[in-house]
Amino acid sequence: MRTALWLVVAAHAASAGTATAWGKAAFVGVFAALLVWLLLLPARLIDQHERHCPWWRNVRFWAIVVTIVQIWVYAWWG
Repeated sequence: MRTALWLVVAAHAASAGTATAWGKAAFVGVFAALLVWLLLLPARLIDQHERHCPWWRNVRFWAIVVTIVQIWVYAWWG
């Protein structure tokens, strides 16, 4: 019975045009959570606590850049 209710609600949201906004928000929210996790991740978990490497070889830096680009792409074209 609950599945049928959710299908009716989803069909109504799709016909009203709000389904895409909720989907976009959910998708961008996943990448926003990933960004927060990357920013708070301790360096010892990515094995970079012993050495200081330049920014172009920093794994955390590029993961954050890629996540920000993904947030922008899905927020703009999602």
